[in-house]
Amino acid sequence: MEIRIHSAVPIDKGFEEYIKDKFDRLKKFLFDEGSAEFHIKKEGSTYISEIKIHSRSYNIFLKEEDNDINKCLEQLFDRAKGQARKIHDKVVAKNHKI
Repeated sequence: MEIRIHSAVPIDKGFEEYIKDKFDRLKKFLFDEGSAEFHIKKEGSTYISEIKIHSRSYNIFLKEEDNDINKCLEQLFDRAKGQARKIHDKVVAKNHKI
């Protein structure tokens, strides 16, 4: 899965690789080679992270806000994983009905 990162706050290469590795785990829930756009920005003391996952069969958009950038990233990943798994399971169940 291709992951593009757009950041309005300075992040180092290590953190960027961590983000890519984290969200690359979602590709097992995609039925084709999807792509994702990850945005990080800061408003006041709050970090805002957004992810847009594009797949041939579905699109997911999620947004998370928190004062800690790591916590914000983890919450966003958990929600994205839940959404992708929910859609994946729904498609698989629909295709396996007798």
